[in-house]
Amino acid sequence: MNNMAVCNYIVGVLGAVIGGLIMQAAAAFPLEFTENGPGPGFWPFTLGAVLGAVSVLLLLYTFINKTDLHGVKVQRVYLMMGLVVVFCVLISILGFYPAAALMIPAVMRLMDYRNYKVIGLTTVLSLLFIYLVFGVLLHTQMPQSVFME
Repeated sequence: MNNMAVCNYIVGVLGAVIGGLIMQAAAAFPLEFTENGPGPGFWPFTLGAVLGAVSVLLLLYTFINKTDLHGVKVQRVYLMMGLVVVFCVLISILGFYPAAALMIPAVMRLMDYRNYKVIGLTTVLSLLFIYLVFGVLLHTQMPQSVFME
């Protein structure tokens, strides 16, 4: 078995487990529709189900197709998944805005973008947009650092 198939099996199993855990956590909230729309558990439950389904599809695809999946593009997918995990950890440690300020340039560099002025401008404008839409317009509290609680 090749290395990418092993990675696909690992990612498929982890994705299915994480999807199941998300669904289990979301099931603690109301899922049904009301006159105001779906309950607070509906979308997280749906995202967990989609993650689980896609993970199972990856497992089936890898099992059925014994072709060698390798190369820079597939490796970038796994690097991006690692960045997302690091981002999630950093959100709880640093808070959303500092974690996003690190994540945006990291993703742009992973995608081989090298114009650092544009990377910096994109980061600042993205964070400003998120702050204005979610913080100011929607009055949403973004996750804070564990050191500020």
